Amino acid sequence: MIENRIIIYSFSQIASKIAITLREKKYNVLIVEDDEDLAQEAKKSGFETKTLSLMEDENIIELGLDKDHIKAFFCLGNNKNTNLFITLSVRNLNKDIKIISLSSTKEDNKTLLLAGANKTINPYEIGALRIFRSLHKPIIQDILDNILFSSSNIEIAEFTIQKDSIFNGIYLEDLKKIHKKNIIILGIQDKELSDKFIFFSTGINHKIDAGDTIVMLGFDHDLQDFKKLISKII
Repeated sequence: MIENRIIIYSFSQIASKIAITLREKKYNVLIVEDDEDLAQEAKKSGFETKTLSLMEDENIIELGLDKDHIKAFFCLGNNKNTNLFITLSVRNLNKDIKIISLSSTKEDNKTLLLAGANKTINPYEIGALRIFRSLHKPIIQDILDNILFSSSNIEIAEFTIQKDSIFNGIYLEDLKKIHKKNIIILGIQDKELSDKFIFFSTGINHKIDAGDTIVMLGFDHDLQDFKKLISKII
């Protein structure tokens, strides 16, 4: 089984940049493209590629989106109607998979979210925010670029607590006592509070339960050590 699998529909300019970033972050990326020329570009760039139209459900099913090792599906085509149709189809076939879809307007954002996307990417909004940060907050922009868009070994990682984990039932503050390495606790997403994210900096010493997701920042090797620790059973 291929671990950390991410499927990206399209090899558009934006899709190719996202694919390269994800590959640098050690994800296994599959490009699905119905344009022969773009599919060849993806292959030349070293990506596993399927030349396939996703306008038919049977082709989407062929991708094996029901498998647990599929971490996310990115719908990044240039045609907003195609993106909408594929987002809707993927969501109908898999209620749990994370879907990130490309949009160009706020109205598209709303439509794609209603169709089943978990998140939308609007390159125009992202571009404006990056310009603002580079002018007014250059240090913050540099840090974000190093974490998200470079080959830096600083990572943001999430860890879901299993029922038999040694972390089930302890409090956020206890994490600092248990793990002394150079890792920053950003916060926790409580499964019982739906999508609400509780930042560690709020000072809320939240109780960790099975199913909760902890988000950490640190060097890759330290996060890997933490992953081993979090997997230890009671």
